[in-house]
Amino acid sequence: METQEKTFNEHESLQIIERMMLSAKREISEDGFMYLFWGWLVFIAAMANCFLQFIIHYEYPWIPWAILMPAGGIVSFIHGARQNKKQKVKTFVDEFLGYLVIAFLVCLFVVLFFMQKLQLNCYPMVMLIYGIFLFVSGGMLRFRPFIAGGIINWGFAIASFFVTFDIQLLFISAAVFLGYIIPGHILNHQFKKNV
Repeated sequence: METQEKTFNEHESLQIIERMMLSAKREISEDGFMYLFWGWLVFIAAMANCFLQFIIHYEYPWIPWAILMPAGGIVSFIHGARQNKKQKVKTFVDEFLGYLVIAFLVCLFVVLFFMQKLQLNCYPMVMLIYGIFLFVSGGMLRFRPFIAGGIINWGFAIASFFVTFDIQLLFISAAVFLGYIIPGHILNHQFKKNV
């Protein structure tokens, strides 16, 4: 009798954990907007920078970053505030991912703030941070495309230490396309299928 009760409790616990993961995955796929939004934003900014710098030799090729990133921050803040109002219950997974996002943003801002000091090492560092975020959130959500996206970002980060800036721009574009955009679409598709 005690064994049955123990088995039932373990089974019940696993079901609760599974439901928490599914709930967080659903919320993130509604919010999968953020993965897609930032993936496309970084992709467009990097490609525009490449075009302005190496094709038309514009004096200020960083302009797309200066315009798109603050605009993206404003959109993200508004979207996040709306999502928080809608959310009735906060699970452990939600709380964990919230801390992960804060850690991710702090590291990203530190790297970007010291961009002048980092120089050619800036984009590899950014891709390392992207990789950590994707790998950990993918592991927490048990979503393999994000885990793979994290590993892909690490690979591009390592390779970026050995190439010139123009190639780094192509690498960061490829890294966000493969790490954020494709998995974001997969997650969105799964969410729509389950609704």
